[in-house]
Amino acid sequence: MTKIANLLVWLAAAANEAQGFNIPKNSVHRGDVNPVKQQHSKRGYVGLEFTKSYGDTFEGSNSENTPELYLHKRSDGSESIEITNQGTFYSVSLEIGTPEQNITVLVDTGSSDLWVSNSNNPYCQSNYQSTSGITYADTIDCTDYGTFDPDSSSSWSSNSTSFSIKYGDSTFASGVWGQDRLHLEDLNVTGLSFAVANRSNSTVGVLGIGLPGLEVTYTGSASKAYQYDNFPMVLKRSGAIESNVYSLYLNELDATHGTVLFGAVDHSKYEAPLYTIPLINTLRANGFGSAVQFDVTLQGLGMTFENGTADKTLTTTAIPALLDSGTTLTYLPGSLVTIIANQVGATYSSRLGYYTVACPSSMSSSSSSSSSSTLDGINLIFDFGGFHINATLEDFLIQPSANICLLGIVPQTAHSALLGDSFLSHAYVVYDLENKEISMAQAKYDVDSSDIEVVSSGASSIPSAIKAPGYSQTWSSSVASIGTTGNIFTLVTQSTVDNSGTETTSATSNAGSSSSYSTTGTSSSSKTTSKKSSSSGTSTRTTTTGSTNRKNGAFKVTTFHPMSVLSLIAFYLMMMV
Repeated sequence: MTKIANLLVWLAAAANEAQGFNIPKNSVHRGDVNPVKQQHSKRGYVGLEFTKSYGDTFEGSNSENTPELYLHKRSDGSESIEITNQGTFYSVSLEIGTPEQNITVLVDTGSSDLWVSNSNNPYCQSNYQSTSGITYADTIDCTDYGTFDPDSSSSWSSNSTSFSIKYGDSTFASGVWGQDRLHLEDLNVTGLSFAVANRSNSTVGVLGIGLPGLEVTYTGSASKAYQYDNFPMVLKRSGAIESNVYSLYLNELDATHGTVLFGAVDHSKYEAPLYTIPLINTLRANGFGSAVQFDVTLQGLGMTFENGTADKTLTTTAIPALLDSGTTLTYLPGSLVTIIANQVGATYSSRLGYYTVACPSSMSSSSSSSSSSTLDGINLIFDFGGFHINATLEDFLIQPSANICLLGIVPQTAHSALLGDSFLSHAYVVYDLENKEISMAQAKYDVDSSDIEVVSSGASSIPSAIKAPGYSQTWSSSVASIGTTGNIFTLVTQSTVDNSGTETTSATSNAGSSSSYSTTGTSSSSKTTSKKSSSSGTSTRTTTTGSTNRKNGAFKVTTFHPMSVLSLIAFYLMMMV
């Protein structure tokens, strides 16, 4: 028995030693294997840490930038206001080709293709020629983030298919599709089709991780449109992950790094429970048969006050909301912004074009900043059908002067919302690309541990996630005006867990009789999923603890694997000898 115990001790020590490894900043890690031997590993998950920066362009961005206001005076005496640093950028490094060429790209949930710039791009200053038809003022510095020279790679293979994409910030890229050796740190994703842009006015390429319906090879109505396996799909096909799912954790607004976890959920990064809602198809009229972007239904908005004032429902009108991780600010229908402004005492400045309000005491630099402000302790409450994401109002303010703030919720004429970083930093978001669903919960901050669970192949739901009580009350294409009836705070939820681990949630909503709710949804996911606390099939859950070195971004992980149970067994056997 002593030999058995010694053997178990040795096995347990070897297993525990094999599972401690460093995750350097801007790196990819596999959660269930030693990264050096990942090509021989079983399926697991892929964790990617990205660097966050803010600005109007990537080359002008940094982690310290915040939205700022500038006043421009025209020659005719009129004035215009510009808010800068509205863009958010998440950058990672790639190694492409043989030999490897290092290139920085931006991670983007709002697009679905990977492309990099060709070293011969005529927009690069180093390639400028006056006869090219491009003015020198339009050239860009291509040296900071790298370009790709396909002629210098012995493994590059072009398929001679043209590529073209345009973005909302007026940048574009056009070139050719192909394949090559491709690595993100220790992760081999060779086999992923990507484009080399022969012409682009962007200094940096893009790694799109959105739905395949947003691929530039597919338009929803084109007769020759096709879809291909983009980055998340290649991860699944290669066995790196089991399910086409990823979790986005932006961390706090002023954090310099965030993480995206492919194929798994980190339960330590959110306040349970995790609720699931369907994606909705807002582009059906454009020929798309199912959802192609991350639109969900925002079913209401409210406020809470730490000074004892009663909770306030601002609206229960359902509107489509795009989860946009590439935008810093949040955009809402103009009439809803007016309701918010009236509630906090903000006044509209026709000169500035924004609502202004006295800054809360935590932001004020005046001698009287120690006194309380009417904005202190106010939270915006976003209702997604029976569950809420809470965000401090301060995160939606822009401070152009010492004591005056602008309401950084931008009004728009469209009857829809765009939820940028000012919202998403408060949420832990799981993107289920297979079932076309989103799971969300309140994000936790300053967490130095991990509780990662793999989403198993064929899972009909995210582990530990339950359907939101208002899952079926999705946005309808019939546009309604913003109403102020109903109550988002009177939802009573009861959860029970039986012996099999199945969690059943029942809810009664007193949201009112607002006509904005529609039981006929436009969601592309019409199937019914069970309200289980875990996905169907076998799931793997890994709990880790560690400490963060905030100076260099390294994260030391010690994994508690089921093999460590051998330690307890060995100890018990040795005590009996």
